[in-house]
Amino acid sequence: MNSMTILDRFEKTQIYQYIRKTMNRSLTDYFESQVFKEQGALRVAEVACGSGYGAHLISKMKQVDLSVAADINLDDYKQAGLQDYSATFVLMDIFHPSNFKGAFDFVWNSSSIEELSNPLEAVRQLAWMTSPGGYIFVGVPNRFGPAGWLRILTGKRYREWLGTTFNRLELRNLMRRADLHVVHEINYLAGTFIGALAKKLDQ
Repeated sequence: MNSMTILDRFEKTQIYQYIRKTMNRSLTDYFESQVFKEQGALRVAEVACGSGYGAHLISKMKQVDLSVAADINLDDYKQAGLQDYSATFVLMDIFHPSNFKGAFDFVWNSSSIEELSNPLEAVRQLAWMTSPGGYIFVGVPNRFGPAGWLRILTGKRYREWLGTTFNRLELRNLMRRADLHVVHEINYLAGTFIGALAKKLDQ
């Protein structure tokens, strides 16, 4: 059995779905405390959302008027088997985000940027979707956490599945090159990921 088959099967397990949901719950709690606490009637988009569970949780928050889950396919969403889904799902390529220029107060992604050949352009597109003064969050695998060690210890196919790992400085510089002002940074999922919350300056 090759490694990609093992990984594909792992993504369909209850354990993987539990980890994914736990991560999204911790992130949405973080967003509520850092971004949503003093604001209301927010428009939020999770881009390259995978299962879209985070967008589903955010849709239930009283401060949020619209929660969009956007992805290029429905595979992860179907795999997660979420019941009573309450976000709005949109089929969309992160590099071609439809007619959403400046449409959202907060745009975020966790664990997708590392899989892309042009992460800077992806972050720039997230910023393009964000209104002036709005917020962008990007989360990526932590080079100095479990994902980083796995990348060193495993073979090529596992490394491709994990994607590129980042340190804090690299993530901060990625956001700055997209003309974003980083206001807060976190570790999450027991240090597996690092995240940067940034603000789009008024233009």
